[in-house]
Amino acid sequence: MPKTTNIVTEAKETKLLVSYGFELARRLQINRVLVFAELLSDRRLVEKHRESESILWVTYDKEAFASGLGAIDDCVEIPSNPVGRMDQVALAVILSVMEGMIDVDESMVCLIGVAGSKRLDNMLIVNPKRDFEWFSKRSISKGNTLPISKEFARLIEISLKFAAEGREGKPIGTVFVLGDLKELEAISRSLILNPCKGHLKKLRSIHDSDFIETMRELSALDGGFIIDPKGIVEAAGVYLDAPVTSKVKVPKGLGSRHLAAAATTALTPSLAIVISESSGTVSVFWEGARVLPLGK
Repeated sequence: MPKTTNIVTEAKETKLLVSYGFELARRLQINRVLVFAELLSDRRLVEKHRESESILWVTYDKEAFASGLGAIDDCVEIPSNPVGRMDQVALAVILSVMEGMIDVDESMVCLIGVAGSKRLDNMLIVNPKRDFEWFSKRSISKGNTLPISKEFARLIEISLKFAAEGREGKPIGTVFVLGDLKELEAISRSLILNPCKGHLKKLRSIHDSDFIETMRELSALDGGFIIDPKGIVEAAGVYLDAPVTSKVKVPKGLGSRHLAAAATTALTPSLAIVISESSGTVSVFWEGARVLPLGK
């Protein structure tokens, strides 16, 4: 009997939160509501309470979810790795802005909860330009957008996995650079013989689950990984030697690995993801600055 009561209570919490969320949006004249789809057992609950608001659905599987998407709605996919509520929101918002789903100065009511809980338990208002320092200092234009792709999302997933699990009980510290190989060739050099050279592309893809464990082992090498836009790891144990210019903005307390990643993205149209060995934080760098910190 106590178990049944708990289920009813959780369902009621979600219903009330959704109701209040849409009411708050209308009172504040906010036209978009962000909802974590994975935490709803029935999407019709949202349809029941919305009026003219558009929904930004957050899911772990965009392909499977998007089939029933409304005409004015959007859907953003985030990795399924367990991260805190605010990290989930931050990742969803960053990806949505960079994919052109929402404006940089657009406020949203966000309905969120604990991953895997199957209930919404928290509501907050987010505005990218106000709440994320990177957006407040830069303008976003059509020709100045983050190259979001399934490869980027996959690297985020791998990075969060490595940061949480480590390697042989020890923290992992490394950098993944996703970008054009010709652009990166001039500012990178191998510290050792390239362990990826000569292997079939399909066997060194970040989408190959077997190769992920190889990447974990290779992360013990000094240097980082160079990955092409299709997710093929071209090199490991690579030293990044981009000059540190005025475009490079790295928060105090971050080390040489973060500085190298920032400098690389300032000079080339690439993305860099850094796992901090000391803290386990995952940082995304683009255009010389940290766009997104995730984790501890």
